[in-house]
Amino acid sequence: MVSRGAGSVQFIDLSLRDGQQSLLATRMSTEQVMRLMGPVLDTGVKNLEVWGGAVLDSAMRFLDENPFERLALMSEKSRPYGAGLRTLSRGQNLFGYDPYPDDIVRDFNREAVKAGTTIMRIFDALNHVPNFKAALEGVREAGGIFDAAVCYTTGTPYDTGHFVRKALELQEMGADMISDKDMAGLKSPIDAWEYYSGLKAKLSVPVVSHTHCTPGYGHIAAVIAMLCGVDMIDTAFLPLAGGSSHPSAELLGVFAEVLGIETGLDLSDKTLEPLHREMREVVSECEKQFSLKVHRSVWPGREALLPKAEAVIEHLARGRIENALSVVHEMEALCGFPPPNLKVLEAQIPGGMYSNFVNQLARDNKSEYLGRALEAVQEVRQKAGWCPLVTPTSQIVGVKAYFTAMGKDVNPVQFVNLIAGYYGKTPFPISPDYRQQVCGFRDERQYDSSSFNREIPTASGTTLPLAETPQEKMLYYLFPDSSGKAYLEKRRLAQWGEMEAERSREEARNLETRRGSLEKNALLNRFSGDMDALSERLSRSVSASGEDLDPDNLDQIAGLAEDTRD
Repeated sequence: MVSRGAGSVQFIDLSLRDGQQSLLATRMSTEQVMRLMGPVLDTGVKNLEVWGGAVLDSAMRFLDENPFERLALMSEKSRPYGAGLRTLSRGQNLFGYDPYPDDIVRDFNREAVKAGTTIMRIFDALNHVPNFKAALEGVREAGGIFDAAVCYTTGTPYDTGHFVRKALELQEMGADMISDKDMAGLKSPIDAWEYYSGLKAKLSVPVVSHTHCTPGYGHIAAVIAMLCGVDMIDTAFLPLAGGSSHPSAELLGVFAEVLGIETGLDLSDKTLEPLHREMREVVSECEKQFSLKVHRSVWPGREALLPKAEAVIEHLARGRIENALSVVHEMEALCGFPPPNLKVLEAQIPGGMYSNFVNQLARDNKSEYLGRALEAVQEVRQKAGWCPLVTPTSQIVGVKAYFTAMGKDVNPVQFVNLIAGYYGKTPFPISPDYRQQVCGFRDERQYDSSSFNREIPTASGTTLPLAETPQEKMLYYLFPDSSGKAYLEKRRLAQWGEMEAERSREEARNLETRRGSLEKNALLNRFSGDMDALSERLSRSVSASGEDLDPDNLDQIAGLAEDTRD
């Protein structure tokens, strides 16, 4: 490996989406996100990932917030800075398990761009290229940028050439940029060099590096990406970087300085201090409110890191990979990041998946089965066409592996659907014999979305439909039995209550109007009766006196009126 000459690279900030999802279970409120956007944008960041992933579900489920309204506010905030916003979504199955009809996929992507997203990053858990098509069409309709992500994974039949070929297919489909999505951070330094070099050699569109730091490869993979000339790198700012999150923009900024690569960012203490202070405050608030625990990052300053960054580049230039990796880990320790999770590295699975196994087995008093469960993951993947482990396949494979470790021959419905072919073609073929065993048929089949239910029900106890606007319909379609339905139900019930209160107020106003009208009519009737009596008495008086009254003689008339009073 050799160092790269002068050039430029763009750091994309993921602090407000994947950073907080990785470390804070996506619990930041809109108010907290908006507090952080200004300090983040003040660094000069030109693209931020702020939406998608778990944001929509979490905003409705835990925060009682409308995620589309959050996106609109963030778009308004970023506009004066000339910064773009990115959303992460899956292709055909969006945020659920089952694939959606093409029109629903197109509608969601179009609505996301209309609400303020600039870039839609789309991935598919199987890297099945046809699953990107409907999403691409929706982004194009709204004038957005299409970022196609290739999910990186490991396993016996894989090599870096496999992923480069997938990237080429997506470029030919019409992707505006290609992202390497290493959701588990498993790409070794050598694989990173081969992969990023291959992408830059073959592709004509910009290349984006995305990785996590869990097993200890995150920062060195990002450095190698810079050496290979990658155009953009996903990062997070210090309080929400490292661990299961992403490489630190501050730390990578030091490497960029050593390499003579321009980032366009202001990473001076004057800019970083208020950002770090506000971000740490938000982290503390979320920890307290939701009983979370996040590592405490610190900024040792560029002077402390600069000599070590130079040493890393020197080691890489001389091919001393392990030495370079060791120094990178020293730099991570200086920043307060957790040490590499070697168990995740050994298991070759995402950190979240590993944690789920540990927690589930502990709850079931089966912790001694952890080793067997991790072995079962690779056994299941092999039978399931070596699918990458990312939502939803990580959950599907994880549940099947759990049962396998327990010695139970159980096939959950989602696993049956995966083997059947309903999620799309797996990276490598599934044995027809195994499909027969699991599904009851040998041939690969496609999911039929024609029965998708577009009917919008009414809120309980009201005549109001749960969803009225295109955005509300998307929230219902995406989460029809969980957070979307519950959130919309609450909104409609509140709306119904306001309508009932307004109806009560209107009835009270009408009653008051009728009462006033009745009282006025009663007064007029009484006055009318008095006038009739007066007229009659005047007539009798005139007749009795036999005199003609002078209309101009008011005193005479008044006197007669006085004489006729009871």
